[in-house]
Amino acid sequence: MEASETAKSIHLSDDTEEAIHLSDTEEAIHLSDTEDNETDEPIDLEVSWEDVLDYRKLTVEDVMAKTFKTLEEAEKFYYSYALAIGFGPRKDTRGGLFEGKLRRRQWVCNKQGYRDKKWLDRKTDGSGRNRRKLARQGCMAKFRVNYMVDEGYYAVRAFDEDHSHQCANPRQAAFIRSHRNVDEAALGNTNTMTKVSIRPCHAFEYMVEQSGGYITVGFTRKDLYNKLDQQRRTTPFESDSEGALSYMSALAAKDPHFYCRFSVDDEDRLVNKFWRDGNSYVDYMCWGDVLVFDSTYNTNVYGRPLVCLLGRIIIGGVSCLGLAFSGMKLRIHILGC
Repeated sequence: MEASETAKSIHLSDDTEEAIHLSDTEEAIHLSDTEDNETDEPIDLEVSWEDVLDYRKLTVEDVMAKTFKTLEEAEKFYYSYALAIGFGPRKDTRGGLFEGKLRRRQWVCNKQGYRDKKWLDRKTDGSGRNRRKLARQGCMAKFRVNYMVDEGYYAVRAFDEDHSHQCANPRQAAFIRSHRNVDEAALGNTNTMTKVSIRPCHAFEYMVEQSGGYITVGFTRKDLYNKLDQQRRTTPFESDSEGALSYMSALAAKDPHFYCRFSVDDEDRLVNKFWRDGNSYVDYMCWGDVLVFDSTYNTNVYGRPLVCLLGRIIIGGVSCLGLAFSGMKLRIHILGC
């Protein structure tokens, strides 16, 4: 009797191909028939299989009767519904703002619409690469909510559940692009493991084992590598000018006679910088004559001439009395004794 009840609880439709057969590695997926309870807690847009299985039983009337306090709640609902049905949603049109709230927001199937005709007769996408396969199939599925000003919530005003294509089965739906996301926890775990010489691919396999399988982990190995690459590109790093000034500060901490002055423009960009160390200071105090002020060294990528202040010492040698980066290209010879 218990075996038969279990079989009924995991059978999602009359089609035997859509039945989920749980294996030893997929026992972490909890299937329940309880209804979705609304909560005032912050909404997490991540969607898991624990939340979506009941959405297959919803009718059009059930969806049209729903209300949401925020757009995040509405978005999470439709993404959960899409994961249960087996398609990928995406944002479509939206209305204007009213007191900081969008008056209207619509989501559609990712196969909505058609590819522009100008790309259909081309063998490449304009950059020399072969064009992508056709993904738009004119699907009319949509979900739209409007903000009710008097009531203060979002109400469903349009819902179409019909698709012009075959939806993915439960084992494939979790790998649709719209339902894959590398959250901050997974990214943090990967960064921590990388610091102790664990490769990201091995960190991904560890998270797969922890979550119960590839279906429930929420992203693929390629998604993780893309997220790490995005993190490297967007993480603020020290610019060349900031690095140079930091280096000067370190020298000043070691050398009491070190001197550095700089100036910036209206956009806080470094324009001029002059510096000299303790040895240059001692040479100038002993000999005190500057022979050449030359700004012809212009080989850096920023186009800033390097100015060398050179002096002649009594034994016939040349001493560097100072260096500077200048925003102007000058060639001035100063003779003195």
